[in-house]
Formats: sequence, structure tokens, C-alpha cells
Amino acid sequence: MKIKIRRLKTLGVALGLSAIAAAFGVLGYTLPKATLTTVNRIEDYVLVNEGRFWLIDQPALGFLHLPDYDTEDTDIRFFAIDEPALLPRNAKPTPGLGTFPWPRTVYGYTLDRLAKAGAKIVTFDILFPDPADNPAQDEAFARGLRAQPTVLGYVVNTTSNGVFYAQPPAPILAASARAIGFTSVDNPGGWLVGQYFTITAGKTVHHALSARTVEQFTGQAISPIDNWHAKFGDRTIPLDGEGQFTMLPFKVNGTIDMAATNGGPAAREGTENYSAPMMQQASMADFVQMSDSDLHDFVNGKIVVIGPTAQGLGDFIVTPNGRYPGVFANIRLMDQLLTGKFIRRVPPALDIFSIIFLSLVIGFVVTQLKPVTGIVVAACVVIVYTGLSIGLYTYTLHWMNFLHVDAAVLLSALFVALYRIVTEGADKRVIREMFGKHVSPELVTQMLENDDPKAALNLQGKRVKVTIFYSDIRGFTAMSEKMTPEQIYGQLNEYFEEMCALVFKYGGYVDKFIGDCLMAVFSAPNPTPDDAYKACISALEQQEKILEMATAWAGEGKKIFTVGMGLNTGEVVMGNLGSSERLNYTVIGDNVNTAARLYNVAKGGQIIISESTYEEVKDRFIVNELQPVSVKGKTLPLRNFEIISRLEPGQENTSKILDQSIVHEAFVAADH
Repeated sequence: MKIKIRRLKTLGVALGLSAIAAAFGVLGYTLPKATLTTVNRIEDYVLVNEGRFWLIDQPALGFLHLPDYDTEDTDIRFFAIDEPALLPRNAKPTPGLGTFPWPRTVYGYTLDRLAKAGAKIVTFDILFPDPADNPAQDEAFARGLRAQPTVLGYVVNTTSNGVFYAQPPAPILAASARAIGFTSVDNPGGWLVGQYFTITAGKTVHHALSARTVEQFTGQAISPIDNWHAKFGDRTIPLDGEGQFTMLPFKVNGTIDMAATNGGPAAREGTENYSAPMMQQASMADFVQMSDSDLHDFVNGKIVVIGPTAQGLGDFIVTPNGRYPGVFANIRLMDQLLTGKFIRRVPPALDIFSIIFLSLVIGFVVTQLKPVTGIVVAACVVIVYTGLSIGLYTYTLHWMNFLHVDAAVLLSALFVALYRIVTEGADKRVIREMFGKHVSPELVTQMLENDDPKAALNLQGKRVKVTIFYSDIRGFTAMSEKMTPEQIYGQLNEYFEEMCALVFKYGGYVDKFIGDCLMAVFSAPNPTPDDAYKACISALEQQEKILEMATAWAGEGKKIFTVGMGLNTGEVVMGNLGSSERLNYTVIGDNVNTAARLYNVAKGGQIIISESTYEEVKDRFIVNELQPVSVKGKTLPLRNFEIISRLEPGQENTSKILDQSIVHEAFVAADH
């Protein structure tokens, strides 16, 4: 019952610790996106996308046929304001458009050409917040806007004191454009995550540049329904639960220009030019050089986006796949809307359930296994769950949280393992302190390897059958009178060292030393069927070892002695005995007393065993039955036997046993 209570207590504490681990996971999961982005859902978004890109980049995984979300969107064309576009107008071999910002007549000219080439909608991811110094510049741009349906970008943000701020394009430009839209994207912790389709400030509703562009291109409105859904024509678009459309990170190619042509660089040496496979792209420098027919083939019926990619213009964002031009983010959002590449976040209830359920399960599992094994199992669960999450996301774009599930599982395993190590370590220290000097190291190790050492030992008193062994040096008192204390202790320690080793060899437990007397129990704490045999073998080998030591001692001029030994087999009570301040693991009972009486019968060099021990070993040793002996505390005389030698296989048993039909006179044992 006590063992069950202990196990229930361990399980209860373990589940409590697992619940704490789960609480940490849930806390990290539910943190606002802008708070502690290295531990909240934003970090999970980063990691799941990094995992997707890692899978895609492994040639060995080609057999998985992973979907490619970066194929070209044939509806989108991009003209980049890149390094070549910023070259002087007289640069060779390819002239640029000069230093940025360019005169607004450039944009008017650009729109006139695009309109003639058949572009369906043009989008500027460039800001024009103020009127030009020369009104003619704005008028030229406005004429182009009226000729070519265009969406202009602008910035919205919130100031440090919480005031919403919007800076739309210059009035003449805004009035001439087909639509305007904000370019801002959500960057909690510096990571590009997504964009709101609309932002309401007071009575004004601001629309995203990407959504406005797609609306103009398709003729279908995009409008939020709730925090989880938006409407796009007759289609439903998934949102992230906070009203935001999540961006799917994309591949980007970068090339560094280190060449120089005709005495001058094609662009600033060392600068990087960026492109993305999700759309066809050309430089604005190329736009100027394109023929009308080439331009028509390139842009006819398409969305044309114009925006900066040059490093010097500083419009860059950070994605899980690297730092890239910000205009690519808006193009990606358009691409997703047009092609249906939507990230679908699983319901938060499912993520939270996974965090709590798996933490509790792992906590329970670690209580059933060794702590290290439990941690290994938890690590395997983390690997499998992470692979499942990343695989599901890669194939279907369903975003299932794994960061907080994994963290909670590992914390749960660590908490429970540490708890078990600390508590069971204390139990093991008790065992080692109590038994380390008394039993064989193998037995101590066996007890300590048990998940519950105290339960394996059962320190409470229990009735068991064992063999009790006593040995005593004959004539020790007289011998010690002729030796110094140092000589006595030195020789006794040498003697006990060898005797204890032979007790340990056969699984015995050294109960105590009483002067020159040694008491051992075969076997403690876990009796076995061969205890009597092991005890007798140990006694024989001890006598043989004593003869060896006596020969060596004689050569060294030391005193020699003989030892009498007595053994008895029977039931005893085994357990802790003592006070609250000091306990001793020992055995008590009448059978202990009988063994103590028998060793007094034995002469030097003799091994005397009781009738109960004889019955256990009579087919394995040659013995001689001795005259019955009357001992203190016993009414009837005791049969006792002297072990002569082992009985080898095939050897005739020449044991001499007294005829029990005759009453043999008993003698009274004298104390030694």
C-alpha cells in the first residue's frame, strides 16, 4: 500500500510539473505578436518556414515531390528600380535614369508607354506624399495616371503615443489614380509576417496596396468577414485569427555585380541585384530600351508593379528566407491572392490542446521509465511532431504550431526527470550509506538501478527465509594480550577485508562486526533459493583463505589463529531496527540466536551447520553429524553437522550421519 501511495505521489507531482511546463508553452503561444517575438508565435512562423525551405533544398528528398510555391505568376510583371536603373543617362553600355528620386515626368512617360502596350493595371510601390516643386511635373504624372489605370502606394503607421497616421499621395495624384493603397506590412520583431486588407481609422477605411491591385485586376472586391476569414469574390480567404493575411515567404536570387564595362561599372561594384522566380522581372533601365512590341509582349493584360530593389534606397524587409526588397512582399501578397496559395492556421484550441496533452503524456511516460530514457523518448516525440508540422505545412500550408508544443514537451520531460533524479538520488544515498560497506557492489548496483530503490529494498520489517552466518576467532583474547593495539587492528582489518570479500562474492550481507566476530546474512535484502549453499561455499572458502593468510603471517612473524564458524537457516524478521536518530538494517528472531549458539560449538577451523541448513545442502557437501548439543534458550538438543568438503559431481557421498533411532547424549556448548 505504501509503495502504491508513493507511486501515486510521484505521479501527482510529475503531472503537476508537466502542467507547469504546459503553462509555459501556452503562455508563449498566446503572447501578443509584438511581445517577445523570439518566444511567441512569430518565432514559430519563422521556424516552420525555415523548415520548409530546408526540405526544399535537400536533393535527396526529391522523391517527396514537394510543392513549389514559387513558380512564375504569369499575371504579374515587375520593373525594378535597381542599381542599373540608377546609373547616369549617359552610362554605357546601358544608360540608366539617373539619381533617385526621378522627375515625375518619368512616371508619366512610363504610364503612357504601358497604356499603349496594354498593361491592365500598374501599381507603384513608391511613395509620392508631397506635390512636386514644379506643378508641371505632377500634371505630367497625372495625365499618365488618367491614361493608364494605376494604384498608388502610401504609408500608414501608428506613432509612439498611439496616434494613427496616414500620408496619402499628393492630392492631384490621388485624384487621378484608379485607387490608392497602403504599402505597410506587419513586422513584429523585425520579421515580415503579413498584411491587413483594411485598417479603419475613425470613419476612414484604408485598403492594402496588394488587395487594391488585385481588385482592380480581377474586378472582384476583397473584404474582411471576421478575424479568421475574408471574402474575395465568391472565394473565402483564410486569415490568421487576428484579421491579418499571412504572407508565404518566397525564394529570392541575388547576384553581385563585380564587372566593369567600357571603362565604367555596369552598376556600383559590389552591389547586389535581386530577383524572384514568382514573377518576370526587368530593370527600369531595360524598360527605357524596350521596343514597343517587346514591351507589349511583356506587359499586355498584366499587373505591372514598379518599385525599388536598389540597396541604396533602403526599402528592405526581413523574411525567414533572408533580407529582401520590400516591394517583393507586396508582389508576393498579390501572387497569393491570384493563385490561392493561402496559409491556414489551425484552430488555436487544437494547438493549445496539443501543448497540454503531450506535456502531460510525456510527464507520465517519464515516471514509468528511467529519467534519461524518458528524456530520449521526449526528444523523439519532439522530432516526430516537428517533422509532422513542417511536412503538413510544406504540403498543404496548414500552419500547426510546433515550437511551443516541443518546448512544453521537453520542459515536461526535464522537470519530471530532475524531480526523479533529486528524490530518487536521496533514496539511493540512503541505500548506499546503509549497504555500501556491507554488501557486494553488484548487489548495491542492482538495488540502485531499480526505479524505486526503497521499494526494491523494502526497509520495513518483513519475514523472510535466510541463512545466518557467524564466525569467531578462537583464542583471540589470549592472543591479543601479547600484541599492541596497532598490531591487533592491523591484523584484524586484513582478516576482515578478505572475509568480507568472500561474503560479498556469494551475495551475502555483512550485518555487523562484534569485536573479532563477524555476522553475515545470505542473502539480504532479497533472499534466493540457493542462500544456504552460497553461505556454506563462502564459509569453506573463508577457511581456505584463513589457512593461506596464516602461512603468510607465520613467515612475517605475526600471530596466527583459527576461526570457528556456525550457520543456521530459517525465517527471520529483516528490516530497519533502531531509533529515529540511528537505524541499522539487520535480522532478528530465534533462528539468529540459534546460529549464534552454533558458532560457539565450532572449534578452530570447523564449520558447523544446523539441521535446517543441512537439509538444504545435504546433496552438495560431505558432512559429519556431531553429537547433539544443548544450547541456551533451547529445550531440546540441536542436531549439528560439520562440513568436511564439497561433494563433486559423480563423487560418492561419504557423509556420516547418526542413527536417529538411537537417543544420543547431548553435550552442553561452552561459550568461547
